[in-house]
Amino acid sequence: MQAALDIYFDEIRDKRPEFDAAITTWRERLAPELERMEAERKAIISRAIKRTATLAAIAFGALILIAIATRGAFLFPFSIMLAVAAVTIGSAAVWVPVFAMKSQTKSLVVGAACEAFGFRYETLHPDMSGVSSWRTLGNWIRSRPSMRDAFTGFADTAEPPTPAFDRLKGASLLPSYDSRKFEDMIEGRRADADFTLVECKLTEQQGSGKNRRTVTKFQGILFNIDYPDRFLGRTLLARDGWWSWGRTGDMDKVALVSKELEDAFTVYSTDQVEARTLLTPDRMERLIALERHFSGGKLRGVFEDGHVTLALEADDQFEAGSVFKPLVDPDRFIRTLTEIGLVCDLIDGFLTRDWYKDKLGY
Repeated sequence: MQAALDIYFDEIRDKRPEFDAAITTWRERLAPELERMEAERKAIISRAIKRTATLAAIAFGALILIAIATRGAFLFPFSIMLAVAAVTIGSAAVWVPVFAMKSQTKSLVVGAACEAFGFRYETLHPDMSGVSSWRTLGNWIRSRPSMRDAFTGFADTAEPPTPAFDRLKGASLLPSYDSRKFEDMIEGRRADADFTLVECKLTEQQGSGKNRRTVTKFQGILFNIDYPDRFLGRTLLARDGWWSWGRTGDMDKVALVSKELEDAFTVYSTDQVEARTLLTPDRMERLIALERHFSGGKLRGVFEDGHVTLALEADDQFEAGSVFKPLVDPDRFIRTLTEIGLVCDLIDGFLTRDWYKDKLGY
């Protein structure tokens, strides 16, 4: 087993300088900790499954007896829905530790991967590790500032954990919403620039009465890089066809140097020269690579006042694998390292010294 792992890690060791330290972290700290958690994971899932199966057997057994006694007079569709609801409510508390372990595993794996790059990670999830019954769940809910805060990690009124949110909202690059949720924040310093990355979900209530439903308006990644120098103008970028700005104040449409990029992106700027210098084919390809890896779309961003701020619509990222599979799996760690490496590629692509020379005229 160890020999196979050595070969596996040797294949990635030389891809990035940070990976060498990351492999040491896996062997000396991460793998032993996940091994310790594995027995607990199995016990928690087994307990949840047994409780759910027991309640299901009782509920549907009672349903069959009632059906026999009433000769089918008891409405079956309604009774089945009632039984499913009873099982769901009755077993909800025992599943909380399963999802708490998922959050704990993610924090451990993604945190260790970020540490290899010198970054900091925070799940932004509420701590539910002490919940194992309806009583402890009730106590935990009462300890939260609000019911919404109990289940979103961040209350709707909480300050966004990254300046990217307000900058994108100010540039009309985020949709309207009723509630917002943030999770999985990564922050650090790369190429002498501070950055933050966070997952965001915006939802809105639509319709009324029985037709009222919650609609996801945005789910994806918000990304902000602080530059040590201010941009001379303001540049807006978006995937072509996602949003047609027309003329935006004193901003003009930018003709990109490549027809492929011209077909893929729409760019407006107050400074045509700066926009073309900033959005070179190489940097645009890095944006597309990030979008492709995260299976995302509708990439957009604003370059202004010394900040590169981007939004990318994508499903949940940095999940570190399923809690229903064995925890001691190096793929969990390597996949996360690869995702963070792509973020580094993007930052490096915009913060090379050559670009500063071009921009500042050195």
